[in-house]
Amino acid sequence: MEELKVIDNQGHHRFEADLGDDLAYIEYAHFKKFIVIMHTYVPESHRGQGIASRMIKDVLEYIKANKIPLIVYCPAVNKYIAHHPEYKSLLDEEYGRE
Repeated sequence: MEELKVIDNQGHHRFEADLGDDLAYIEYAHFKKFIVIMHTYVPESHRGQGIASRMIKDVLEYIKANKIPLIVYCPAVNKYIAHHPEYKSLLDEEYGRE
C-alpha cells in the first residue's frame, strides 16, 4: 500500500492528503482547548482504498502525541474509534465517551 502523507493545512482547518489528482481531507475546528473533528472526505474515485482509515489513524496519532483534547462529530472517525479502542482515551469525558 502506497504511503499517504497527511499534512495539517491550518489555513483551511483540515488535515489533507494529496492523492495526485485530488485531495482527501478531515475538517476540524478549534473550540476552547479542544480540536473538534467535523468531517472526513475522500473523493469518490478514491473510495474503497482505505484512505480515510489511514488518514484518521494519522490524525489521531497527531492528536495523541500533542495531548489535544478531542471532540468528534464525524461519523467516520467515531466508527474508526469504535473499532480501535486504543483511541477512546483521546475523547473528552463530557463530549465523547459512552
